[in-house]
Amino acid sequence: MQPMAGIRRSSTHSDPKTRVSRRSPSLRARLEEAEATIRAIEEGVVDAVVVNGANGPQVYTLEGADHPYRVLVEQMPEGTITLDSNGLILYSNRQFAALVGTAEDSITGSDFGRFMAPRDANLFAGLADTAALRGQSAGELDLRGIRGGLIPVRLSLTQIDLSGMKTLCIVATDLREQRRSEAILKDEQLSRLILEQAGEAIVVIDTEGRVMRCSESARKLARAPILSNQLDAAFAFGGPDGPVNAERILSAMRLGQPMRGVEATIRNAAAGTSAVLLSASPLFDPFNALLGCVITLTDITDRKASEEALARQTEELSHANSDLRQFAHSASHDLREPLRQLAVFSELLQQKYHNKLDPEAVQLIAYTVDAAHRMEGLLKGLLDYTQATGSAAAPVERSDPNEVMRKTMATFGTRIAESGARIECELLPLLDVHEIHLTQLFQNLIGNALKYRGEDPPVIHVAGRRRDDMWQISVTDNGIGVPPHYREQIFHLFKRLHGGGKYSGSGIGLAICQKIVQRYGGRIWVESAGKQGARFVFTLPGASL
Repeated sequence: MQPMAGIRRSSTHSDPKTRVSRRSPSLRARLEEAEATIRAIEEGVVDAVVVNGANGPQVYTLEGADHPYRVLVEQMPEGTITLDSNGLILYSNRQFAALVGTAEDSITGSDFGRFMAPRDANLFAGLADTAALRGQSAGELDLRGIRGGLIPVRLSLTQIDLSGMKTLCIVATDLREQRRSEAILKDEQLSRLILEQAGEAIVVIDTEGRVMRCSESARKLARAPILSNQLDAAFAFGGPDGPVNAERILSAMRLGQPMRGVEATIRNAAAGTSAVLLSASPLFDPFNALLGCVITLTDITDRKASEEALARQTEELSHANSDLRQFAHSASHDLREPLRQLAVFSELLQQKYHNKLDPEAVQLIAYTVDAAHRMEGLLKGLLDYTQATGSAAAPVERSDPNEVMRKTMATFGTRIAESGARIECELLPLLDVHEIHLTQLFQNLIGNALKYRGEDPPVIHVAGRRRDDMWQISVTDNGIGVPPHYREQIFHLFKRLHGGGKYSGSGIGLAICQKIVQRYGGRIWVESAGKQGARFVFTLPGASL
């Protein structure tokens, strides 16, 4: 198929009238009629396209009598094309050319498939089949522009029979503006839905301080209708620095100073006083002119009440701890002194009248002396425990656990020698722990390893290794071990695995260790396989080696 936008005669050819001057008048008449048709095509009165049909080339024309319809099609806002049965474009108006972004004269005679989005080819084929069956069809799909990009359109297809030739007339309506409007409307609806259902109170005010939009949470917080009212009338904000009104908020917006988390109160006659966190951000138009601002109100009334209750409990706990420390001090000085005197007098009585009393009386005095010493030990342990749970009076300084271990071994020198113990200590890192607390840890753990030994001489191994941001220190022994069901209980206050007969003690040492470790953000636990020894492990902060 080739377009015929007109026929131009070249001056190099002879005049057809001269060539047929000697032929019959009927031939001359037919020639004149053909020339008239050509002139009509040249002058735009008739559009014509040569189509290769079943019976050879045919001229497809929109004749002069249909000229008003041609003008109407050319001037209509929608794009219009006509296809033959093979999908070749017989006609296109300028609007369709503009729609796909190409020149009008480059469309006629081309395949319509070049303008079809591949994913919608089957959809268009279905629309064409429906139009062939029912005469008309319509649907939305995407065309492909010459410069790339998809163009959403609505196609209306009509099957037309022109002098025995099946053609398909298509009207393409550009949907891009409609889609943009739908997207804007959808965004507006989504924004309104978000605003309405927001959990926090949100208020939008203009530059006059008038409420333009608000969430349902804001209406509930105000306990009254607030739309179109002044912000100051809807919410009477009070703050530590005076009232927080619309003028103050808008002034901050004009100075480019958004408000973030300002504590304020709302006084409401029906609901009393509410505490809120107020945040405000400016709203600007495309020309950077202030339109108003968005105010977010986070109700913290319950949180403030909880904080106040927690503060009261903290104060009460502080008083209780103070009382406990005072009791510990009293126990350390006031109670221990009478106990010491009781033990001393009992021992003097035992020495002076040892030969004058019967065996039962001597045994009772011995029990009295032993009980007095044990009570004194318990009071000392309780004092150590309360000191371990108290807050640090001075900033933590780094301590050298290697030096602490040397002092600990010197403290237990006699017991080490008597038991034949062997203590091995790897190089340990500096730890961010008060030295007195580190001393208590090692003395309790090394002392237990020496105390709860088996038949073989004690072997104690101390090691340290990095675990994330903490140091893990372990004290491993070959003693009697810890049964599985006691591995948690031994860290409780006054919990002991053995009576006071074979193994002496107060049951406070491991509880003190746990409190010290927890004080520095660490933890302590024990690993033991029955009677094959125990491995006590604790974590503390410290420096890298």
